[in-house]
Formats: sequence, C-alpha cells, structure tokens
Amino acid sequence: MTLLNLTRPMALVTLFMTFNALAAPEPFSVDTKEFVAHYYPAPDNAVKPVVMVLGGSEGGLPVKLAQAVADQGYPTLALAYFKQAGLPEELEHIPLEYFTKAKSWLMDKHKADAEQIMLVGWSKGAELALLLASTDSDFHHVVAIAPSSVVWAGILNDWQKVPGSSWTQDGTPVNYVPFKPSGPVSSLLDLYTQSLDNRADNGKADIPVENIKGKVFLYSGGKDKIWPSTRMAAAICEKMQRNVTSSCTHFDHKELDHLLDYKFLDPSHPLNKSFVQSLKGH
Repeated sequence: MTLLNLTRPMALVTLFMTFNALAAPEPFSVDTKEFVAHYYPAPDNAVKPVVMVLGGSEGGLPVKLAQAVADQGYPTLALAYFKQAGLPEELEHIPLEYFTKAKSWLMDKHKADAEQIMLVGWSKGAELALLLASTDSDFHHVVAIAPSSVVWAGILNDWQKVPGSSWTQDGTPVNYVPFKPSGPVSSLLDLYTQSLDNRADNGKADIPVENIKGKVFLYSGGKDKIWPSTRMAAAICEKMQRNVTSSCTHFDHKELDHLLDYKFLDPSHPLNKSFVQSLKGH
C-alpha cells in the first residue's frame, strides 16, 4: 500500500494562503478628525503610485471603486466627502481644502513626491478629480469615469430647492453651471444637457483642465442617462491639447451607460484591462 505524501501539497497551500494574506492587506478606517476615509495598504513589495478615490452622488465611502484599484496593488485612500457621519448630508459647498488634508496625509504616510499621487473618480467624483488636478499641481494622473467638463450645481435632497455650487475654495463658491432647463425635463440627462446648452457664465464654470500637467484618462458611455459625459469628455480633451505638458485619452463606449454598466470593474471583461492600463498610465 502506497501512502500519499500530503506534506508538500499542504505546505504549498499554506504558503499560497500566506502570500494572499500579505498581498491583500485589510483596509482600515483612517483615525483622524481631518477627513473620513478607508485606507487600503499595498502589499509589502508594491512600488506603485498612491491613489485617492472619489465617489459620486451616491455619497459615503467609495469602497466599490476603491477595492477595484486596491486589487491592482495600489495603496488606496477611499475618501468620503458627504453623506457620511461627521460630514455634510448634501453635496453642496464642499471645501476643496478638505481634499488637500487627505492628500497631505497620503504624501506624509508614503513620503510620496508629487508625481506619485493619482486621482480616480466617477461621476461627481470625476468632476471633482479633474477640478482638483486643475487647481493643485501635486496631482499628475487622473482616471475619470463619466467626467464633467464644468463645475455643476450641487445636489440637494429636496429638488424643489435651488442648489449653489458643489464646491468652495477659500470660503468662496467655485463658479458653476446652475440647473436651467428650457424645455420639458423627463430625465436627469434632459436637465444637465439643457442646462449645459443654456449656460450664461462665459466659460467661467469650465474646469481649467488645460492647467493639468500630466496624464488624464476619460471613460464615457454613449447610453449615459445622467449627463452628457461623452460630449463633456470630448471638450476636456480638446482643451487639454493646448498644454504640451499634458495628455488626454478618451475611451467612449457607445453601448454602455453612465458608469459603463460597471464592466470596467469585472476582471473577466476587456474593459477592466483598459482600466488597469489607465491606472498604469498607458
């Protein structure tokens, strides 16, 4: 009778489980009064840029998007900026200085230089990511899903109220495009498209993306029912052509919705490979 030698297979299983544990440290809440976030440490052997992840109008911690980034081995900060304990309940007049505090924490933790800070955001978080990179030269790399070329009015729980700007800087509301439809509105897409067409700010609410010094990757869906992300992404890349120190790449998927049907989060889908390459700056 021959006895099976299980020692080596079990050792391999143990080693594999140990490696996975090291490769994917557990996220933890950041212990600070400056901002609200979860931090995803990178594996010990990872040498990659630090990433700040910004969610959209859903509010709270953007864990779904952050997990997809962290799974690629990036040290990742999932930053909440409203609709979370200790933060505003509504997306209006959020100070840009709040995000500077989070950036400083990341840079101090990793002793990172400016070129190692990446922003990843979707929808309102994409708008925010582009605004931050346009006004803060410490951000050199942006991946934005369903982006906006302008600063929009905020989003209030009571749609009967008129919101102010989504963001403030030095205590002053950032110039924004107000909601100003001129015809029947049966969807958010109608509201945003008509408001964009009817803007009267002479370009003051444009996000100054031409100031970004680095790489920007934009993803839009042709079936976006929230806002005209394809149109706005094209406008972003057109403006960025004026700056030779920057680059803008736009991936437009005509068959997908606002957040690309979440296909880019699915490791088995080709769009995920494109997303991962964008994180790498390719």
